[in-house]
Amino acid sequence: MNEETVISRPRTRLGVEKGVATPQYTAKDFQLEVLGKLAEMEASAAELRESLAAELEAVKAQRWSRFDARTVVAMGAIVLSVTGYVIQDARNSARQDSEIEATKARVVHLEQIAATNTEGRIRTEVQLGELREGQAEIKALIQAHDNLTKKTIASK
Repeated sequence: MNEETVISRPRTRLGVEKGVATPQYTAKDFQLEVLGKLAEMEASAAELRESLAAELEAVKAQRWSRFDARTVVAMGAIVLSVTGYVIQDARNSARQDSEIEATKARVVHLEQIAATNTEGRIRTEVQLGELREGQAEIKALIQAHDNLTKKTIASK
């Protein structure tokens, strides 16, 4: 059988009398049926898209607007911890800065004391040198006097 005889032959149903004529099913009928089903599918797809978009919007709104108490408490604890660390760091920095300034002042004071001590030591060494020179002069004078008295005693 070729296609033309199959298409042109009228359809018969089993159990139906041959005398009743059934309308012929053509390619145009098939196209109309497929287009109708396609339109139904497009309509249902559009409804699905709209409902999915509405659900997504609802989920997004619900996600950002609703927090349970545990989440709020946990976020508060995190904020307090970070704040505590920041305050503690600020206190430590302030304490370290004050210790550095106090150490600088002590170093300056010790440098002044060292300079004063050095000047005093130099003065003391100069005075000791002068005293040694004075002692040497006194010894020389005493020896000269002793020598002179010995000569005068011996000459008499």
